[in-house]
This record gives sequence, structure tokens and C-alpha cells, in this order.
Amino acid sequence: MQTFCTIITSDYLPFAKALHKSLKQFVPEISLQVLVTDEHNFASSKNFTVHSVNSILNSSVAKNIHKKYAFTSGSYLRWALKPVFINYLFQNNYDKVIYSDADLFFVSNFNFLLEELDNNNFILSPHWAKINPLENGNSLMEVLNGGLYNAGFIGVNRQGIEAINWWAEMCHFKTEDNPELGLFYDQKYLDILPVQFEGVKILTHKGCNLASWNIETCKRRIIDGKLVINQVFEPVFIHFNSETIANILNGNDKLLKPFLEEYMQLLKAEGFDLYRNKNFDFSKFNSPFLKLKYKLLLRTRFKRFLFKLAERL
Repeated sequence: MQTFCTIITSDYLPFAKALHKSLKQFVPEISLQVLVTDEHNFASSKNFTVHSVNSILNSSVAKNIHKKYAFTSGSYLRWALKPVFINYLFQNNYDKVIYSDADLFFVSNFNFLLEELDNNNFILSPHWAKINPLENGNSLMEVLNGGLYNAGFIGVNRQGIEAINWWAEMCHFKTEDNPELGLFYDQKYLDILPVQFEGVKILTHKGCNLASWNIETCKRRIIDGKLVINQVFEPVFIHFNSETIANILNGNDKLLKPFLEEYMQLLKAEGFDLYRNKNFDFSKFNSPFLKLKYKLLLRTRFKRFLFKLAERL
């Protein structure tokens, strides 16, 4: 059996439902397992199964993670429980599990991602951030500090359980943002997986995980009336975190706006209005400063290009 899963607090239930609806557009019978880490009274429905934290605390590492983070940081708890929840699903007869953050939105058929798990134990999604310091030094630093791969999307099959168990132990060891120790919550550990474990596949499809961090490297273009990435790839899923939304609304990533509007309608149908939510400051998002920042970055890149050209003359 195969399934998607996500981890939320109760106030993010509409996001999990929107994620599931986006998945069902392409695979109507796909299931989503939802772990809710705080108090709730949500009921499961067809192919949408709700789990409580207590139901997955069936191992020593799970109990240790809960003991360490449950009463100190709700965010740390959610991040550290990813490998625990995946392992729990393996114990409940699933052979393939894809973890997706609740703010992912699928816009085309994703079956190939599940098929990747036929021959690979683990699939990782790179950030595809700019890594040339002369063009965008901040982007390079974000990759070095935050990691090569995005922990908002991970695919694992049952043969990847050794890597999952190791990741759970690391999350128990330290889930924190500490650049001096080379740590970025649960995410930086993923850099180690392709070196230390067999069967780790790094996705090369640049239509996956479109977000603010890859505006420059995953070029959005309209070709024959359709959005195409780097003139080759169909968009598969978009990571609608606050920075991605901000860049869309400020016009820096305007070709993703139709997808954002569709996403917001799905959320609204679930009783969640992004424009009225305190966690999304749209007055800030619509300010001219983010747009100006992006334009200044382009100018800085042009100046650096001229400087490099002059050096060669």
C-alpha cells in the first residue's frame, strides 16, 4: 500500500484538507494520513485518516522525542516526529510513504514520484537555490546553512527504514537552528543520507517544490499557453510558504498567481481565509519593499557581471 502523510497542529486542518484535495485531482483514491500534534476532536473520513500523537508513541525514540519537545516547542515536535510517523505507517502495512508539508499544493500528476519508490528507498527534493555567490550570495548562504534538500517533501519505501530510524535518532539528539554546529532543525540531516545510505534518489524534475528559493534557477515561462519550468518541466507541486506567497503577490513570481488563487479558494472552502489570518500579514506582502529588493538583486548581479567582464579585458 502507498500513502501521503503530513503533520499539523489543529489550526492547520484546512491546509491538510486542501493538500488532500489537490492530490485527489490526479489520483482520486489517494489517501492522506494526518498527524495532529495538539488537542483536537477531528474525525477521519474516506482516505483522510487523522492520528493523535499518543497513537504513534510505540517506540523508545518516539517517546523520547515527545518527552523532549512536547512541552518546549510545538514546531520542534512536529519536525522531529516526521521519521517517527513514517515508521509508524510502515508498521501499519504501508510500503511507500510520501511526507508532504501541509502547505504543498499539487498541480499535475505526481504518480511518477510514487513510482520512483519502486527502485529507490528514499527520494529527496533539492531546493535548487542559486549557488553562485557573485550572483546571489544570500542564496548560497541559505543553502549552506539550511541544507541542500527541503524537508517539506520526502519519499520513503519500507527498505529505507534504516535511514528513517537514523533520522529519528538525530531529531531526538538535536532539533534546533544552530549554524555553528551545522544544524537546521530536522532538515540539515538530509544532506547526509545520499552518502551514508543505499538507494537514495535525488529528484532532478525541476517542476517539483516550486517556491521562493528557486525563482532564479527554476525559470517560469508560458509556452503555448502553459506554464513550463526551464522550458522543459511541467509544474508538479508548489510550496506555498509565506515567502512564496509574498513573492507572488508582489509580482516577483507572478506566473504562479493562478495556482495561488486556486489554492486560496480551496482553503476558503474549508473555512480558512488567508487574507484574514493573523499569521499572514498581507499588508507586508503587498508592500513595495520585497519587489524593490528583488529588483536591486538583479541590478547587483548586472554590476557583478560587468565587473567580471572588465577583469578579463
